[in-house]
Amino acid sequence: MVRSIISVLLLLAAPFADAAPKSKAPRTLPGGWVYEWGDEFNGNKLNTKKWAYELGVVRNPGASQAYTKDCVKIKNGKLILSSKAEKTPNHTYKAGGTRWMEKIEHQPFASGSVTTRDVKHFEAPGRLEFRAKVPKGKGVWPAIWTMHVNNYGWPANGEIDILEHISQEPNTCYSIFRWGKNGGKQEHKVIRTTNIPDYSKKFHTYVLEWDENIMRILIDDKEVGRVNIADADYPNGDNPLKTPCYIILNTAIGGQGTWPEKADPKDYPVQFEIDYVRYYTKK
Repeated sequence: MVRSIISVLLLLAAPFADAAPKSKAPRTLPGGWVYEWGDEFNGNKLNTKKWAYELGVVRNPGASQAYTKDCVKIKNGKLILSSKAEKTPNHTYKAGGTRWMEKIEHQPFASGSVTTRDVKHFEAPGRLEFRAKVPKGKGVWPAIWTMHVNNYGWPANGEIDILEHISQEPNTCYSIFRWGKNGGKQEHKVIRTTNIPDYSKKFHTYVLEWDENIMRILIDDKEVGRVNIADADYPNGDNPLKTPCYIILNTAIGGQGTWPEKADPKDYPVQFEIDYVRYYTKK
């Protein structure tokens, strides 16, 4: 009788055996950091009160992807940004359009991208923390990055690439601080690289931390690069790194003439997995 009851209980528990435990962010961290915002991706669909979809061709001239909602999923407590080799309509295509992204009717790959632009912005002192695993496949170009909100166009508005990864360098993470030289259209960038054997093998933690004086990036709790905020002072007294920023999580797919290598359709589909995103500040 006891054996029968145990068997029934095991059968009832079986559907839940593979369910991912729901994660929860610590409310405080050493150094006085206090949790303010985040997403553990514990639901079953993207929370559009926290994120917006990016759709179509939005940047990276020469790359091969069009972003779609279909490539953005929440599964097993993770944000999944899929990339697949299939002819995909460009959401930003316009017949007779004059901008380069409006002239592309289709792309050979579909991919996923989400942003907090116009939804949530982040200010100093701040700590943005991500746990993620990059995809593996020829031509993949996943990124975790921020753009700053001000009156400048790129690159003078400021861009921080916490993680940039390209398939032909599987052991390298590029962390890049960018702004405009003297506030102009010429890009100034500070590049740091971190070598870890095959980033696609497991999850790593990526952090951007900043205050009024210093901005730094950490991978797996180890600082890998920093800049003095004052280095981005412009002649007119502005500084883009002192303005709020928003997050972008995406996987671009390389093409001819771009930094990543050309994609091989045989390597797809692939997935960029983000376990959580957390924002801390100091009261």
